[in-house]
Amino acid sequence: MEYQQKEIKLKNILSFWKYFNREERFVFFNPLNQDLIIGAKRLRSFVSGESYKNYPYVFSARTFFTTVKDEKWTGFGNETIAFKYYVVEKNGKQTLYYIEEIDEIEDQEIISCCHIYKSLTDDYEEWRELFAGIKKEISSQKVNKVVLSKEVIFECNTSICIESVLNNLLRRNENSFVFAYSKEGKIFLGATPEILVQKEKEQIISYALAGTILRDEKDERCDQNQKKALSNDPKNRYEHQLVLDSIAKVMKQYSSEVTVDETKILTLKNLHHLQTCIRAKENSSLLEWVERLHPTPALSGDPVQEALKIIARCEKHERGLYAAPIGIMNEAGDGIFVAGIRSALIQDNIVFAYTGCGIVDKSDCEDEYSEMNFKLRTIIESLQ
Repeated sequence: MEYQQKEIKLKNILSFWKYFNREERFVFFNPLNQDLIIGAKRLRSFVSGESYKNYPYVFSARTFFTTVKDEKWTGFGNETIAFKYYVVEKNGKQTLYYIEEIDEIEDQEIISCCHIYKSLTDDYEEWRELFAGIKKEISSQKVNKVVLSKEVIFECNTSICIESVLNNLLRRNENSFVFAYSKEGKIFLGATPEILVQKEKEQIISYALAGTILRDEKDERCDQNQKKALSNDPKNRYEHQLVLDSIAKVMKQYSSEVTVDETKILTLKNLHHLQTCIRAKENSSLLEWVERLHPTPALSGDPVQEALKIIARCEKHERGLYAAPIGIMNEAGDGIFVAGIRSALIQDNIVFAYTGCGIVDKSDCEDEYSEMNFKLRTIIESLQ
């Protein structure tokens, strides 16, 4: 078995996605090197430790918790998969990798759809009670931080045009990793800013991403003031430091060469975040590092295991692939895994959207609720 390759020229690369509309597929856009990879038609899955040699790319996803009970998440995650066909777009060039010849892929118009929807969720009172319970846990010093999430259900008046949603995610979130995984009539997708871990030969890179403030896109001066406020805010700095210290501690268990970069501001379409890069030199596999680092306190809390117990007990919905590792690797095993946040699971005309926030001692109930709803804009705007 050997992949062949050739150049193709599609006006919209999502025509490739649409061509395989009955097959298992994925999309992965990496803003760091500006490449977009789409895989279609499952070829095989891999067991732990198996080589990816001769496969140009493999796609991998893990569920947030190791077990999944909600039927809508059945079959999603905890696999590493090779596909029969890949198209890669980079530097204005499109390359098709294929096992078997296929008919010529014609450019198809990607129609922009404005979906009409209604929310089936009204949960502030429930959130306020949950928030109060978490603050008690923090006050008792059982935990320093807990990351709570909520599921918001939208019902559209028609079936959802996935190509339109993907096109919007790609166009409107240029600094985020855009991902999608479609299987058996359901699709999990989103645009995440959060890198869990990246591997380049023996270089391991992770990022602490915690601490958030809303953007003011219309007023540059106000937006700059927002950045300064985030950088100097004790609550956000504390939350960020918990994540940074935890990641660095894990990396130091496996490497004697760990360096921490200066904390910077990551600017997205709607938000600013505090972000710090942590690097280590070590030669374990990328999947081993995924297991070591997931979930970070940015996705669970601090200490991690205590926070996970609280999340499992308090959250009524199943996280599934939300906030879970999603990534792509090349045949050498190098690649990148991101956290599946700013995301949604879509089935027919229903959108199960997910959003979360980190709660610490100085967190305010209304502020955190507003932040979560603001983070939902990534998904809401993709429907419009």
